[in-house]
Amino acid sequence: MKKLAAIALLLLFLPVTAHAHSGLSSSMPAEGATLEGSPEEIQFLFESPIQQGDMTIKDESGNTVEVSGVTSSEMELTGELAEELPNGAYTVEWSAISEDSHEVTGTLTFNIAAEETEEAAEEETTEEAAEESASEEATETTEQSEEAAAPATEPATAETPWITIIIIAIFAIAAVTFFVMARRK
Repeated sequence: MKKLAAIALLLLFLPVTAHAHSGLSSSMPAEGATLEGSPEEIQFLFESPIQQGDMTIKDESGNTVEVSGVTSSEMELTGELAEELPNGAYTVEWSAISEDSHEVTGTLTFNIAAEETEEAAEEETTEEAAEESASEEATETTEQSEEAAAPATEPATAETPWITIIIIAIFAIAAVTFFVMARRK
């Protein structure tokens, strides 16, 4: 009986391990950032290692922007842009396979508002009315994208309640075992 009690106590002190899905730690550019020029690459950093990943970039019209190379290393997903991006709103849809083989996904939105040259400013005055309308639609799209993207970039914490339940269950089993063994004496 003492052996069973010792085993029950030993079970209480064994480490409980859990493999969590990899959550997004940060990104460059940051969510909702307004850049003064086109970035050379889009980078995502994760809280734990990933096996592989992918990303797609779309402009405010929904057109896909070419990414010349998407690479993933231990905790990083990077996409190099094939060419400079013009001013506007952009959405990056990303996905990664975490170390425990679960897919995590999300979106990132950012804007580019580079200073324009005098020639471009003159051309813009002729098209200003049409662009103002498009800009208002882009702002609405960006705001909707930011609201939709916010929960996607938060770390995955769905396993936390399960870990707590498992620990409580182990304590309960150990306590019941201890009391049953104590009554048998």
